[in-house]
Amino acid sequence: MEWFYQIPGVDELDTAESFFEFFSVPYDPMVLRHCCLPVLREFHQRLRQNVPLCNMLEDVPRAPWLLARRLLTESYQHYLPERTP
Repeated sequence: MEWFYQIPGVDELDTAESFFEFFSVPYDPMVLRHCCLPVLREFHQRLRQNVPLCNMLEDVPRAPWLLARRLLTESYQHYLPERTP
């Protein structure tokens, strides 16, 4: 998970909302209020499971940020209420 902590600014995040704002992930404050701990727990697990390839990080400077953004989005979507069409 060392790659995650090397993203500039990530060490300053201290609330669930700050993670969503930093990674530009849209969220519903009412939904996040009820599931922020499970979402952040799942996000942490996904960060530990997804280790980016070193050469990928060198080729695309924003690759770690983009990967973290995708993992946070997936974690949040996992806890969204089912939507009926």
